[in-house]
Amino acid sequence: MLKLLRIELLKIRRSLALLMLVAIPLVVVVFNVLVLTHRGNLAALRAEQVGGFWMSLVALWAFFMLPLFVALTTGLLNGQEHRNQSWRLMLTLPLSARRLYLAKLLLAWAFAAAGSGLLLLMGALALLGLSAFGLDVRSMWDTPLLTIWGQLALGCLPVVAIQHAIAWRVANLVAPLATAVLATMMITQVASSRYWVWLPWDYALMAVAGRKTGAPEFAMVLAACTGIAAITLGCFALARRVRA
Repeated sequence: MLKLLRIELLKIRRSLALLMLVAIPLVVVVFNVLVLTHRGNLAALRAEQVGGFWMSLVALWAFFMLPLFVALTTGLLNGQEHRNQSWRLMLTLPLSARRLYLAKLLLAWAFAAAGSGLLLLMGALALLGLSAFGLDVRSMWDTPLLTIWGQLALGCLPVVAIQHAIAWRVANLVAPLATAVLATMMITQVASSRYWVWLPWDYALMAVAGRKTGAPEFAMVLAACTGIAAITLGCFALARRVRA
């Protein structure tokens, strides 16, 4: 598995996926910095507004950009094989299709986790940069960034598994992106209702921004269970397809 992951990393070292890994979190950070600084007087901002920067940053990422980022990443990682017609060649090698499937899934999940980590790192660097212009950033460390990163990474696991299965089977980006856009439109409608438990795309948002007692913890459990179930079903469907 480690060799497969190294091979997959070599394939993408000059791909668009690496550019997206930096560009998409950066866009979210720049947008939220512009919102924070639109009043101009940074020295007058209160600690609550600095905390609001983090909540706005994470919420925008969780409900809007993260689903699209996962869809694009899984589509690009699998699209290389579809585009070059290399699936048949790879499946003739002395390795199981299941391991190849899992290697690409793990790489896609690593990209999603890395994107979330870069988002928080860029956000922290942006606030430190604004401190040179009078912003009081002492309260920024009150936000548990490591915990938020873990919640985002685990919360997106079922989405990665579902989008990877779609991108594995479909030879273009239309289906993964259409799925992500539809799910994103549903997130805003479902997140405030009791039906959010049925939409895996809501789990990351509820894990970091759920206001009801126990909602973040429940979202994490759901994400772990649903993610494992989606991965298991994907491997099972792959095994049936290979035998056929």
